[in-house]
Amino acid sequence: MRTLPIALVLLSCGAVRSLAAQWQVGIEVAATRYGGSAHDTSSSHVASDGRPGNATAISVRIGRNWRRYGVALRASYAKPGLAVAGENVNLTDKTTGDLFEVVPLLSTRVGGIGPSGAMRLELGPALHLWNLDGDMHARVGALGAAAYEWPVAGRFSGTVRLEGVLSRSWFDPGDTPPEFERRATWRYGVGLGLRYRL
Repeated sequence: MRTLPIALVLLSCGAVRSLAAQWQVGIEVAATRYGGSAHDTSSSHVASDGRPGNATAISVRIGRNWRRYGVALRASYAKPGLAVAGENVNLTDKTTGDLFEVVPLLSTRVGGIGPSGAMRLELGPALHLWNLDGDMHARVGALGAAAYEWPVAGRFSGTVRLEGVLSRSWFDPGDTPPEFERRATWRYGVGLGLRYRL
């Protein structure tokens, strides 16, 4: 009779350790490109589009994966600045336009490549805080991503992610001349990351 409780305790400890091992922390660097935000409907400006500029984003992420599903929280910083673009014109002011972003993510494993790699789809709301010359523009958008994760060495794994984000215009009414129409802001990015399993 004593062996049954002891066996249950040992199995429980093993299960708890297995679940705890699914926590991960990581860093990621991504190249991002923006579009939308504001467009000149009168065609009177050479630079007909106003938007955040393209930027490199640095992210810190903590998450937990089960067999198929996972959750994560990612915080990112980038300095996209303010860009104006048109035919043969693309100017970006990097002295302004800091971006802080927080994204809670839900993920599901959809397959694998090779014996130990995992393909995951991720989805979540993105909170953007765009600091434009001290004026904070807060936006909520939707983020979707496809990620491939593979073991590197020991508890480390590498990731490559393709993601897209969509939100309403990052400009407030009055930020742009009257002939500019505010449009949805979109972003896509490609990132590489390194994660450590706790």
